[in-house]
Order: sequence, then structure tokens, then C-alpha cells
Amino acid sequence: MTRPVIHIDSESYIQHHFAAILHLPPLLGGHPFVADASWLAHFRQRARLPRHSHYHGSRRLGFYYQWLWRELIIHHPDYHLIAEEIQVSEEGRTIGAVDFLVKNRVANTLEHWEVAIKFYLAHQGRWPGPNARDELDKKSARMLEHQLPLSGHSTISTKYGQIDTRRLIMQGRLFYPAFDHGKGSGIITNPAAPHGKWCYAEQIPALELRPLSKFDWLAPPDFNTLAPCPASELRAVGRPRMAVAPDQSVWFIMPGSWPNYR
Repeated sequence: MTRPVIHIDSESYIQHHFAAILHLPPLLGGHPFVADASWLAHFRQRARLPRHSHYHGSRRLGFYYQWLWRELIIHHPDYHLIAEEIQVSEEGRTIGAVDFLVKNRVANTLEHWEVAIKFYLAHQGRWPGPNARDELDKKSARMLEHQLPLSGHSTISTKYGQIDTRRLIMQGRLFYPAFDHGKGSGIITNPAAPHGKWCYAEQIPALELRPLSKFDWLAPPDFNTLAPCPASELRAVGRPRMAVAPDQSVWFIMPGSWPNYR
């Protein structure tokens, strides 16, 4: 089956997203593999925003986000993209893929980067995502304990050599309940990570919320640039919708079936 694709030809739109991910704080803290604010700031200071970029690819936000990072790596003076999306197999079975192998030109080292754009909601001591099967604790554990160690596999080391540095670049937004004091799990998150509010559709407050397209989750536009949406439409949502309020706060509107939503 052919995956649906999207074409983005607006250079200003893509430039906005390049700038956004260069300034988005990481979601996580407390692990040596996590790309922290200091590393991101140094990367940003030396970064060159790609020009005349056009996206033609999957409609999935994660694929677009990975493409944005690919372009930033390619145009960065301190890094050279060696390989991407390297399939790792064992006994004829694919056990995973490496996002990026990157040469650090300054340190003369080989690095493995995994990138992810994620959105999680504090709920009953957990951090489930819009699809509640995706939880922050499980996702971070898989990336830190499975994805990043993949580059130590002989499939990688035989062809590319030993990895000197591994980095997890996970960005996005954390949402807290708008009408109670629910918390997420005890995982160490970055206090500077972007925050938002979430509520069920039937709880929508008496303020105007304007929904976002999926790619705009990455960097929510100004409220005044978004199309109005009747509250009745948002109260009838059958899937999670992200929206912006007049004060520019970001909301996640969840269907009543969540977290059993799939």
C-alpha cells in the first residue's frame, strides 16, 4: 500500500520549523545520552538554516521532524552526515534502525543520533500520548536502552567503525490537566520543556480555541492567524486535537474514550 505523501513548497513555513526545533528545549533530563540545553544551544549557535528547502514525504509528523533534522545536519559546518535510517538485522530479522550516523568534524568523532518529536499528557501518574499505548517512560526507555545501543551492533561497527558518542534528541510538549492536579510519572523531565493544558472534549472551557494542523503541533502559530472553529465542533471530536487559546496557551482536546483511544 502506498503511503500518503505531502508536498510543502513554502520556504517561509519550513524556515519557521527549522528555527523552532533549534529553540525547542529537550523534553528529558537526567541521562548522559540526552542532548541537553547546553548542547542544543551550541548546535544552534553554529547552525546554518537551509535555504530553498522543499519537503516531499510522509504526512506523519515524525517523518517530517526527522527530515528537518537531516537538513540541519547536512548544512551544519561542524557535522557531516555519514548515513541515515540504517537497518540493523540479526539472523534475517530486522531488530531496528539507526536514525543518523554523524561525523563530528571538530572532535573528529563518530556519533549516533536518535531524534523524536513527542507529546505527552500527565494522567494518573503516567505520561501517555495521544495514542495512549505510547508512553513517555516506555518510549524513552526503548530509545535509550534499545535504539541507541543498536549502533554497537556488528552491522554498524564493521562498516562504519566504533561509535564515540550517542545522543537522544527528544523534543515536543508536555500537557497537564486543565481542571485537576493530576501528575505524570516520576521520570526526570526538563523543567524548561514546553508545557500546555489538556482536557476532555466535554470539558472545553468558555474561551475560544482554534485547532492546529498536525504539522503545526511542532510550532503552534499565533492565535490570530488560525481559522475560528465552533466550540460545538471541538466538543464532538473523535480524535485528539491540539488547539491554541487567545493567550497563546496550547491545549490538547481529548475524546471521551481516551486513554482507551487508539
